[in-house]
Amino acid sequence: MNRQCLLIGFLALLQAASYGQCTVSMDAQKRVITVCQTYISSNGLLINRTDNKATISQSVFLGSEYLTYPIWQNGSLEIGNAQKSIPCRIAFNLITNQVVCQFPGDSVIHLVSPDAFTINDMHFVSRLNHRAERTYYRVLYAGKTRLLAQYKCTLRQTEKEPYMLDQSFDGAYQRQKSFYIQRGNDAVARVQLSRKSLLKVLNDSSGKLPAYLTNKTLTIRELVAAVAYYDGFI
Repeated sequence: MNRQCLLIGFLALLQAASYGQCTVSMDAQKRVITVCQTYISSNGLLINRTDNKATISQSVFLGSEYLTYPIWQNGSLEIGNAQKSIPCRIAFNLITNQVVCQFPGDSVIHLVSPDAFTINDMHFVSRLNHRAERTYYRVLYAGKTRLLAQYKCTLRQTEKEPYMLDQSFDGAYQRQKSFYIQRGNDAVARVQLSRKSLLKVLNDSSGKLPAYLTNKTLTIRELVAAVAYYDGFI
C-alpha cells in the first residue's frame, strides 16, 4: 500500500493555532495537564511570533484532548478491504475526531483517515455519516451484532477569580462516552446503560433477552454480556 494514498493533509501536533502552542504532560501529582502559551502584542491582538512588544499568556487545563497519555502510542492502521495492518505511532484527538500517525523511520506527522485502527489493545472502526464524514467507534463486542463505544471530549473553561487562590486550572477537558449497537450493515443505534433502552434497540420477540436482563440499569460489562447472549439465539 502506497503511503501517499493514506494522507489527507498534515497536522502540526500540539500546535493549538498559529499564535500559540500547547503541550501535554504530567504534573507532580500524576495528573495529565495541557499547558497552552499564546503570544499577545501590545495592542491586544494575537500574533504568531514573539518580539519585544509581545507578552506570553499561559493557560493550564486539566486533562487533554487525546485518547491516551502519552498521546503517542504504538498502533496500526487498516485501509480498504485488504485487511492489512500498517504499523505506526498513533495519536487520536477526541475533539476533532482525527487520527495522526508517524510511520517507522519517518519524522513527518501525517493526518490520516483509516477505515480502522488499533491503539494499544483498543480497536476502532469507522462509520460514515450523512455528510460522508468518518466517525470512529471502539469495538466492545463483535459478532452478528456489534457493540460500539464513541468517545468525545470538550474543553470547559473556567473564569478565574483573583481572590480565589485555589483555582489552579483555567479549565478541564471533559470526556463523554456513548454506546451504539449495529446489526449487520444497518445504521448504528444509540443505546443507554439500561434494560429498557437495550430491549427497545434489539426488539427481541423471543422473550429470552427480557428474561435474561434482571437489572434496570446496566454496567458496561453487563451490556457486553447481554449483547453476546442475544447473539447466541438470533
